[in-house]
Amino acid sequence: MAAVLRSYMNEEITAFAFDEALSEMIEATSDETVQNIGRALWFLYDDCTDHKVVASKEEWDYYNRLLLLLESDGELAPETPGRRTWRLTQAMAAVLFIGFLAIAFQKGFGPHLMAYALPFGPPSMLLAWIASRQERKAMLRAEIALTPFSSVGNLLGIRRRVRGFARLSYKGAVTKRRIRGPIARVLMRIPGAMIWCLFAPVVLAFQMLPGRKVISSRVNNDHI
Repeated sequence: MAAVLRSYMNEEITAFAFDEALSEMIEATSDETVQNIGRALWFLYDDCTDHKVVASKEEWDYYNRLLLLLESDGELAPETPGRRTWRLTQAMAAVLFIGFLAIAFQKGFGPHLMAYALPFGPPSMLLAWIASRQERKAMLRAEIALTPFSSVGNLLGIRRRVRGFARLSYKGAVTKRRIRGPIARVLMRIPGAMIWCLFAPVVLAFQMLPGRKVISSRVNNDHI
């Protein structure tokens, strides 16, 4: 997987070949670290449009840290659930959900309720956007810059054990490259937004539940 990731970052293969290779490796191995990294990489390219590597500087640094992990034989400790938390967005979702239930009891249950569900879609999407921003703000910048390592010491400890590790430099061409233009991005989001609006009450039912902060996977290098 490290070799394939390097090939992708060096623009020797494109997204489709990268996707195919990752899928084959995930299916062929029982190594949970390789499987988890493969699934994490899936979010950083497009499997609908073939393209050369596209990455922000933050994502590129993340690629390099994954390379280090893969070439170190280190392992990812499993994610552990943290305590449940309540936020204002969950209360707002509950209010909207109760509002829809009031309409449902007044109008009666049936397919016609989909029309009444549509207006609840935009506020539900807004709540999801706010919750996402809150979650990112809650993460320390240092934590984002170190993932999947737990600390600078953890990262340096792995780095010292991997002799000859070659970090790939961020290329200027990657900075300007885009998978698709802004209009295409907007058009691709329309079907998903329509489905979201049709089933907004279901989404709100999940949004009003207390969130559980997940303690992310971290590198365990005890066995190296």
